[in-house]
Amino acid sequence: MKNATRIGQEKVETRIDRNAIAEGAGQAGIGIIAILAALIGAWGLACLVGGVVEAGAAEMVRGLVTAVTGR
Repeated sequence: MKNATRIGQEKVETRIDRNAIAEGAGQAGIGIIAILAALIGAWGLACLVGGVVEAGAAEMVRGLVTAVTGR
């Protein structure tokens, strides 16, 4: 009777493909970096457009030259 109550317990082996896991993690990481780079680029473009609208293109160029040369 002892064996009758025991439902077939079998050792199940799982094979983990570590290369596939590493490849998936790498692709996810690259995707996250690409999304963040796009967001940063969009933010920079929005700031540039806002500056041109506020001060004008000539003033933006003059400010850039002043920042680089220190005069």
